[in-house]
Amino acid sequence: MRIGIYGSSFDPITYSHLFTAATVAHRRRLDKVIFVPCSSKRHDKKLQTEDVHRLHMLKLALESSTHKTNKYGEPLFEISTVEMDALPGETYTYDTMIHMKKKYPNDELFFIMGSDLLEGLSNWGNAEKLVAGFNFIVMSREGYPTADLIAEDALLRNHDEHFLIMSKGINMGISSTYIRDEIRKGGDPSFLLPDACLQYIYEKGIYKEPYV
Repeated sequence: MRIGIYGSSFDPITYSHLFTAATVAHRRRLDKVIFVPCSSKRHDKKLQTEDVHRLHMLKLALESSTHKTNKYGEPLFEISTVEMDALPGETYTYDTMIHMKKKYPNDELFFIMGSDLLEGLSNWGNAEKLVAGFNFIVMSREGYPTADLIAEDALLRNHDEHFLIMSKGINMGISSTYIRDEIRKGGDPSFLLPDACLQYIYEKGIYKEPYV
């Protein structure tokens, strides 16, 4: 199988995340997209709510996509809590990809990312092993020229064959930050994320105040 690994904070998950996963799967002929919510143990991400809430909202969102199946009749989307379950210091993307490679030894893996992440990729944990050992599907983002960012970084350009670029029709202007701000300021973020997720946010009082 061809499997996409989609890591993010999903804080909260949005329709942009779901659209991205479905479009990447279709255009790159993926048989499965595995959503991997990052752990609160990571020091490079400032999360806005607890792991349990982000995971529950992700489950609610994917329940609305049960009609999406692959050529084997299996669900196209699934969730892995490998990063949430990891010990501190074992939550790098490299560790996640090694875990996935052990779980799917005979399958082709792709890490799905936005071009905005290319700028700091060389500073990720075990970056050389990550870039040399795995393939990436890179979604172009406005203001982050994918080809230039790869060419300007010695590590990335020496492994440029590992980067598959998606340059058109993938960018949606819906961000988790925008949704959180709308909720915090009393706005209405309906139609930006699944109704079940928004209802859960209101029921639990999530994002009303900055998370410490």
